Amino acid sequence: MTTESLNYNESVRVSILEAAQSLFAKFGYKKTTMEDIALELHKGKSSLYYYFKNKEEIFQAVIDKEQGELISKLKVVVESDKNPQEKLNDYVLTRMKTISEQNNYFKALTDERFGGIEFVKTVKETTEKAEVEMIELIINEGIADGSFHMKNVHMGAMAIALALKGVEIPMFKAANKYEDMVEQVQNILNILFFGLIKR
Repeated sequence: MTTESLNYNESVRVSILEAAQSLFAKFGYKKTTMEDIALELHKGKSSLYYYFKNKEEIFQAVIDKEQGELISKLKVVVESDKNPQEKLNDYVLTRMKTISEQNNYFKALTDERFGGIEFVKTVKETTEKAEVEMIELIINEGIADGSFHMKNVHMGAMAIALALKGVEIPMFKAANKYEDMVEQVQNILNILFFGLIKR
């Protein structure tokens, strides 16, 4: 296969994912059909099967894409030059903002109907692991510079990751716009994490 045809195939695959991502977000996984995705792309339904076996495989690729975007954005925060307190603030805000924009990823991780799908379980596990590791890095930086105090960093990072999951849905409902979300995030940090700050 030539480089040109490889590029074309990848371009078509990306187009399929973008169309599916938009349709899944708008109508939901159950109501979106392969025919809907094909119509959105002005292609025949059979052409989709060259790239994906079925709708579930397309959905999985969309979730993987959104998960990758989330983790990449969080890594940028963790690797920034800001101090640990600012990083923790930015981490929570970036996480909440990104997830609120990723309808498919958020639904897959919070809707019980997806609970039995194996790849959703895997996505949850890999995301949780990655998040705990990134939060640990921030906490360790804070301990090293004397701004944080925590005896068991791993358990603390797990508790923070779990707390963030617990406030996602009520916070998204309460926040009507981005500025509201910033305020809500600051409230969460003050309530949940103030004990982390060394005084």
